[in-house]
Amino acid sequence: MRRTTLAVLFVGFFAVPAFAAKQMPLTIDLGAQNNSGETGTATLTPEGHKTKVVIEMSNAPAGVVQPAHIHAGTCDNLDKAPKWKLEPVKDGKSTTMVPVSLATILKDKTAINVHKSPTEIQVYVACGDIAHSKK
Repeated sequence: MRRTTLAVLFVGFFAVPAFAAKQMPLTIDLGAQNNSGETGTATLTPEGHKTKVVIEMSNAPAGVVQPAHIHAGTCDNLDKAPKWKLEPVKDGKSTTMVPVSLATILKDKTAINVHKSPTEIQVYVACGDIAHSKK
């Protein structure tokens, strides 16, 4: 009985920090593009098999809806087709629950970008590369 208790405590001691490390949010800097002056952060928080993405922008135009997405690739070389759609940024804020785990997002090179508006979707105003895990 004593050995079992000791073994459970020993395993639990190492399992808790490893689990906690996997649950840490990841914050991405969003840099201005096309002379927009818009910068900010995107915080990706693992929530089981989903990921909460919170975007906070500075210098975003008031009342303007700005589409946002996670794309395959990097800010320098984005795949034009969004991999995951995010809630549009409005008044500098957006919160989205992405239907995949953070580990899934981190498997490949991806980036978060924010567009100028729905009618000027081709104009990127901010972008940030999401660091991916090495294979």
